[in-house]
Amino acid sequence: MAADALQQDWDPRLKALIGDASPRASERLAALALRAIDPAVRAATTAQLAHLTAADRADVATMCRDRLTTLLRAVQRGERTVPVADLEDFARQSADAMCRDYLRRTRPALAKLANRIRLTATRGVGIVGWTTPKGQPVLGLPAWTDHPPLDAPFPWHGRVKDWWGKGHAAVDGPALTPTVVRVLELAGAPVPSAAVAAVIFEVTGSADTGPRVDASPEGDEPELAVLDAGVGPDHLAIARRYLERAWKELLAMPPQMRAALLLSLRDHHGSALLPVFHCAGVTPLRLVADALGMKPDETAAIWAHLPWDDKAIGRRLGLTGLQVLNARTVARSRLLKHMALRGQ
Repeated sequence: MAADALQQDWDPRLKALIGDASPRASERLAALALRAIDPAVRAATTAQLAHLTAADRADVATMCRDRLTTLLRAVQRGERTVPVADLEDFARQSADAMCRDYLRRTRPALAKLANRIRLTATRGVGIVGWTTPKGQPVLGLPAWTDHPPLDAPFPWHGRVKDWWGKGHAAVDGPALTPTVVRVLELAGAPVPSAAVAAVIFEVTGSADTGPRVDASPEGDEPELAVLDAGVGPDHLAIARRYLERAWKELLAMPPQMRAALLLSLRDHHGSALLPVFHCAGVTPLRLVADALGMKPDETAAIWAHLPWDDKAIGRRLGLTGLQVLNARTVARSRLLKHMALRGQ
C-alpha cells in the first residue's frame, strides 16, 4: 500500500516515520522507542509481574521492547496499515497484553486463579479492585481505595507459611473470597492483584502442571519451545534439537556476552538452565567450561550454585552490574532472533 494512503489518523510522530528512508530515520525511531516504548514496558512489567523474579521481569521486558520496536520498523517501511492514533497508549496496551499472554502461557493455573480473583472483586463481597495512577491493578478492602498499595518485596517474601499461619486457604469455590480477604487483612494495605494470586497459589501449595514453553518465548511454535521432561519422545527430540541449535548460536557470541547469558540462565522456578545443555548430551562439561572461559574443575565447582546474579557475574567478568544486564539483554535478544530465523 502506498505510504500516503496510510497517513490518516496516525500519531504525528509515527506519521512522520512512514516511508522515511533518510539517514536520521533510525535515530528518530530509537528516540521514539526510548520515550514511548520503554516507559510503557516498565509500567506493564512492574504492575503485572511484580511477583516474579527481577530476571524474569527483565526477560519479558526485553521481549516486549523487541516486539514494539519491530512494529515501529514496520510503520517506517509502510507495512503497518492499521493506524496508531496514540503511541504511548498503544505501547501501554500492547505491553499489558504481552504480560498477560506470558502469564497465560507459562503459568496457566496461576493465570486462571488471578482471573477468578478479579471476578470476585466485581461482586461486592467485601473486596474491591481498582487501577492506580501508574496503571497497576490492585485489590483492597472497600475503605482502602485512597491508600497506596504495597510494593515488592512483600511482607510474606521468603516466609509465606509463617506469614499465613494456620488459616484455611483455597484457590476456588466459596472459600476463595475469605482467602483473599485474609491476605488483605494480613497485609494491612492494598496489594497488586497479581501478587495476591501468587501468594494464595503458594500458600495452597498449588502448581502449574503439563507441558510449558520456556520462560522467554518467542511464541508457541513447538520448534522454538523447550518443554518439560517426561512429555514424550517426540517433544524431547524437539527440545534437544532446539538446545543443539541454541548452543551453536551461543558459541558464535562474543565471550563476555555469552558468559553473561549462560551464567544467569534460569527456568520459571529460578533453577539454572546451563546444566541442561550438559545433561541433555548436547555438549560435554569440558566445552561448557571453554564457553565460560573457565577450567573444567572450576566449572564443576560452581555447578550447584547457578544461576548467578549480575553482581557475581560482574565480579567474574570484570564488569559492572549494569554492563552485565546490558550484555545479557543483547545476548538473549540476539539468540532468540537467530533461533527464530533458523527455524523458518
